[in-house]
Amino acid sequence: MSFGAGHTQDMINRIKQNKAQRASKRKKFKENNHEGIYVNYEKSKEINSKTIPKKKLTKIKKEIRKTARKNRKRNIFIYMILFSSVLALLISLLLWLNESPTVLYD
Repeated sequence: MSFGAGHTQDMINRIKQNKAQRASKRKKFKENNHEGIYVNYEKSKEINSKTIPKKKLTKIKKEIRKTARKNRKRNIFIYMILFSSVLALLISLLLWLNESPTVLYD
């Protein structure tokens, strides 16, 4: 009886191969030589972070807030125009439907 046309055996083989590739199975790790495990291993590397003066930081914050306020006002204006045009279109459609001639049957 075949179980999955070899797929199960393939999975078992992959598990075995992955176990063999673990860092704990390698000699480098057992000898406590961690540098050889990873390609770009450096013992210590300092992070270079930029510092900005407080005046410049407050100036940048003000500029960001100013552009955000400007964008918010622009978006509100666009939405108001869009809402009013849709409302006007809806009202004109309702008026047009109500003014349509009615047929009186005798």
